[in-house]
Amino acid sequence: MPDDSARTCEGISKQEYQTRLQATRQVMARMELGALVIYSWKRGQVRYLSGYKPDYVANVAMLVILPEGEPSLLVRFPFDLERARKMSWLQDVRASGNLEGLVRDCCAILDRGSPSNASVGLIGGDSVVDELPHSLHEMLSQALGGRKLVPVPHILEQLRLRKSAAEATLMRESARVADAALAAARSAAQAGHSEYEVIAAAEATARAMGAEEMLSVIAPAAQELIRPPEERRLGEGEILVAEFAVQVNGYFTQVPSVFHTGTPSAEQREMYSVAYAGYLAGVRAARPGNTIGDVARAELTVLEDAGWLRWHAYDLGHGDGLDHPELPAVTPESEVPVEPGMVLCIHPGLHKPGVGGVFVGGTVLVESDGAIPLHQVAPEL
Repeated sequence: MPDDSARTCEGISKQEYQTRLQATRQVMARMELGALVIYSWKRGQVRYLSGYKPDYVANVAMLVILPEGEPSLLVRFPFDLERARKMSWLQDVRASGNLEGLVRDCCAILDRGSPSNASVGLIGGDSVVDELPHSLHEMLSQALGGRKLVPVPHILEQLRLRKSAAEATLMRESARVADAALAAARSAAQAGHSEYEVIAAAEATARAMGAEEMLSVIAPAAQELIRPPEERRLGEGEILVAEFAVQVNGYFTQVPSVFHTGTPSAEQREMYSVAYAGYLAGVRAARPGNTIGDVARAELTVLEDAGWLRWHAYDLGHGDGLDHPELPAVTPESEVPVEPGMVLCIHPGLHKPGVGGVFVGGTVLVESDGAIPLHQVAPEL
């Protein structure tokens, strides 16, 4: 028989999942929660503790954690039960059939191991996306009887801010695939090719290298910085912004880039160089002892000193990991401390009508002595 203690799920060991569960239960105890119910559809809150991702358009999952014993993983569709059992380190994995079944099975588990008047923590999403349908929330609230349902999405968000060594390894692999996808897109970004052809070249490369998901944008930067691809064909002498978020073994990294189908103008080159300098300043500021606000202000200071701040567009960065994006948001107001293990996507953007636009940067991993870029970011347009 194989040694179950050594079994891994997408590169994460059973021991690490147990460590995550222990940390979650410590927070539950401090908050005096008699149980914790975690729901997810596309986001990674269930995957973080169980190893399982629903990964189907209408599939969902629910994880029920009591103060003691192994958690129970409930998936919606029976056809996905075999895959769920392969992905998860948990032994109690069952299919509930529909949303009513999820509520029924969840309450049966609570009745077994949680006091009838206990507070039940609920994680149905995160600061980016609230995934829990109102109808399911109502069914769960009514079925719980005397138990009080307490929203606690911050529990997992805080635990997930710092990545482990195993997670860092997976994110380096994700970055390698993202860079390969970007290189394929750059080769395909020629006048006469459609935006779809550029994205198809990138996705074919990423999928061949093991990408589970890929989020792609490409835009004519003279008009806008971000939008989904269209059938539009690239023109001569056109500046484009492309951005790829690639998920490999559960973990996302993101890398933006700028393409040109001709010869960039001097002003376009200057715009790119300023954004690149802002990215480097953000990387230098992403070190323990600073705050996320320091990272954002370092980026903005470069743009201001170069006279380009008025053309700053969109956000300055965000966290990445099992989801894209994750906390922390890179904003000047943030007081979140930069800590080893954080993964940030740093990407200042500029957009000047009549000239074009740029997003420059990529994902970095914070270590004890500073941030390490995970992508090869071109210093010049």
